[in-house]
Amino acid sequence: MYTNIFKRRTCGRFLEKSFCYLLIFVINPSFFIFEILVVRPIVVKTYNLSQYKHVFHIMCSTFCFINIIGNMMLCILTGTSLKGTVCSDSYCAQCETNRPAAAWHCATCNTCVLRRDHHCFFLSRCIGLQNQRYYILYVGYLFIALGYSTYYNYYYILTKFEDDDLYLSVFRVLNPLLRYVTPEPLAMKELYVLFLFLNSGLVIWSGVLFWFHMRNVFRGVTAREYKHSRGVAWVEMKKNFVSVFGTRWYWAILWPLADSPLPTGGIKYD
Repeated sequence: MYTNIFKRRTCGRFLEKSFCYLLIFVINPSFFIFEILVVRPIVVKTYNLSQYKHVFHIMCSTFCFINIIGNMMLCILTGTSLKGTVCSDSYCAQCETNRPAAAWHCATCNTCVLRRDHHCFFLSRCIGLQNQRYYILYVGYLFIALGYSTYYNYYYILTKFEDDDLYLSVFRVLNPLLRYVTPEPLAMKELYVLFLFLNSGLVIWSGVLFWFHMRNVFRGVTAREYKHSRGVAWVEMKKNFVSVFGTRWYWAILWPLADSPLPTGGIKYD
């Protein structure tokens, strides 16, 4: 029994880490390169955008990309384990160590995490006190970048269609039966439409995720405490915000490497 559980956990961790590496080294860079080298030049040429606007949008896209990759890497590399921490609030039988009252054990990471929010499958990392700032900023900039790319991808896809062909392709994608009614076979146009749908869906997903976590930040609760916090008043929002993004939060939200120390007054270690 325990052998099977260990095998499942090992397999799950392997899948997590594989997807995480794929996200860092393949998906994110490929998406950025495609938008800069393929989508932007065609949109600029087709709609006669000025070179200044083109350069400005490239700078904005690069800024978002740096913040996405930077916050993502720092979220992964920032340690969240409590090993070596001296405290006496409670005892964790799994870790066989004492831990602060604000810490919770993660069965996937097999360690206690201070102010544990949740375990992120995509980053293969627990989100806690030390890296929550990077995680939320990663999701926030991902939402901005996806919305930004969806806008440009829409106009890019328009260049591939004539007249009302776009609407026909949309209906053919939404209703597969139309493929047998219309004489035109499936082509690259349907793949473009599917790509746009996927892009739009990711915008909604990342936006809802960002809203959910920012709401919890302002209310001073974790994702684990969310279901039990419906009656919590929105008080001390600035204090709660600083407890996650640090005392120099205004730099932290602009640059992932910015030094923004966390206040320690609200964390009880011993």
